[in-house]
Amino acid sequence: MGKFLMIHVIDPKMGKTDAYPSIIKGVLAASTEDTYCITSWVAGGAGKIACLWEAPSEQSIIDVFAAKGPDLPIEGIYPATVIDWAEMKKTMGGG
Repeated sequence: MGKFLMIHVIDPKMGKTDAYPSIIKGVLAASTEDTYCITSWVAGGAGKIACLWEAPSEQSIIDVFAAKGPDLPIEGIYPATVIDWAEMKKTMGGG
Protein backbone atom coordinates (compact mmCIF):
# COMPACT_ATOMS: atom_id res chain seq x y z
CA MET A 1 0.00 0.00 0.00
CA GLY A 2 1.16 3.48 -0.76
CA LYS A 3 0.08 7.06 -0.33
CA PHE A 4 -0.96 9.21 -3.28
CA LEU A 5 -1.86 12.88 -3.56
CA MET A 6 -4.77 13.50 -5.91
CA ILE A 7 -5.31 17.09 -7.04
CA HIS A 8 -8.75 18.18 -8.23
CA VAL A 9 -9.72 21.38 -10.01
CA ILE A 10 -12.85 23.15 -8.81
CA ASP A 11 -14.52 26.43 -9.66
CA PRO A 12 -12.93 29.04 -7.35
CA LYS A 13 -16.41 30.55 -6.94
CA MET A 14 -17.51 27.28 -5.36
CA GLY A 15 -16.15 28.36 -1.97
CA LYS A 16 -18.20 26.83 0.83
CA THR A 17 -21.33 25.73 -0.96
CA ASP A 18 -23.79 22.91 -0.96
CA ALA A 19 -21.52 21.03 -3.39
CA TYR A 20 -19.18 19.74 -0.67
CA PRO A 21 -21.62 17.20 0.82
CA SER A 22 -22.15 15.59 -2.60
CA ILE A 23 -18.37 15.46 -3.17
CA ILE A 24 -17.88 13.86 0.25
CA LYS A 25 -20.63 11.30 -0.41
CA GLY A 26 -19.10 10.49 -3.79
CA VAL A 27 -15.63 9.94 -2.34
CA LEU A 28 -17.03 7.74 0.42
CA ALA A 29 -19.05 5.74 -2.11
CA ALA A 30 -15.97 5.26 -4.31
CA SER A 31 -13.75 4.09 -1.46
CA THR A 32 -12.93 0.41 -1.03
CA GLU A 33 -11.25 -1.55 1.75
CA ASP A 34 -7.81 -0.93 0.27
CA THR A 35 -8.35 2.31 -1.70
CA TYR A 36 -9.64 5.25 0.31
CA CYS A 37 -9.14 8.93 1.01
CA ILE A 38 -7.30 9.64 4.27
CA THR A 39 -7.75 13.41 4.37
CA SER A 40 -8.36 16.39 2.09
CA TRP A 41 -7.53 20.07 1.96
CA VAL A 42 -9.67 22.60 0.09
CA ALA A 43 -8.11 25.78 -1.30
CA GLY A 44 -11.34 27.15 -2.70
CA GLY A 45 -9.89 30.49 -3.75
CA ALA A 46 -7.19 28.70 -5.74
CA GLY A 47 -9.70 26.29 -7.26
CA LYS A 48 -7.99 23.18 -5.86
CA ILE A 49 -8.78 20.23 -3.63
CA ALA A 50 -5.89 18.01 -2.53
CA CYS A 51 -6.76 14.52 -1.31
CA LEU A 52 -4.35 12.11 0.34
CA TRP A 53 -5.23 8.51 -0.61
CA GLU A 54 -4.08 5.14 0.69
CA ALA A 55 -4.05 2.68 -2.18
CA PRO A 56 -2.10 -0.20 -3.72
CA SER A 57 -1.52 1.85 -6.90
CA GLU A 58 -2.40 4.99 -8.80
CA GLN A 59 -4.51 2.82 -11.11
CA SER A 60 -6.66 1.59 -8.21
CA ILE A 61 -7.60 5.21 -7.42
CA ILE A 62 -8.44 5.83 -11.07
CA ASP A 63 -10.57 2.67 -11.12
CA VAL A 64 -12.63 3.49 -8.00
CA PHE A 65 -13.17 7.05 -9.18
CA ALA A 66 -14.29 5.85 -12.61
CA ALA A 67 -16.70 3.34 -11.04
CA LYS A 68 -18.41 5.44 -8.36
CA GLY A 69 -16.50 8.65 -7.69
CA PRO A 70 -17.92 12.17 -7.73
CA ASP A 71 -17.92 14.19 -10.94
CA LEU A 72 -14.78 16.09 -10.02
CA PRO A 73 -12.01 16.83 -12.53
CA ILE A 74 -8.66 15.26 -11.64
CA GLU A 75 -5.57 17.35 -12.38
CA GLY A 76 -3.17 14.60 -11.37
CA ILE A 77 -2.32 11.72 -9.04
CA TYR A 78 1.17 11.61 -7.53
CA PRO A 79 3.00 9.20 -5.22
CA ALA A 80 3.38 10.99 -1.87
CA THR A 81 5.33 10.85 1.35
CA VAL A 82 3.77 12.34 4.47
CA ILE A 83 6.02 14.28 6.83
CA ASP A 84 4.45 14.83 10.25
CA TRP A 85 6.15 18.07 11.33
CA ALA A 86 4.80 17.92 14.88
CA GLU A 87 6.33 14.45 15.24
CA MET A 88 9.60 15.62 13.66
CA LYS A 89 9.76 18.46 16.15
CA LYS A 90 9.38 16.00 19.03
CA THR A 91 11.88 13.43 17.76
CA MET A 92 14.46 15.79 16.32
CA GLY A 93 14.27 18.51 18.97
CA GLY A 94 13.49 21.36 16.60
CA GLY A 95 11.81 24.63 17.56
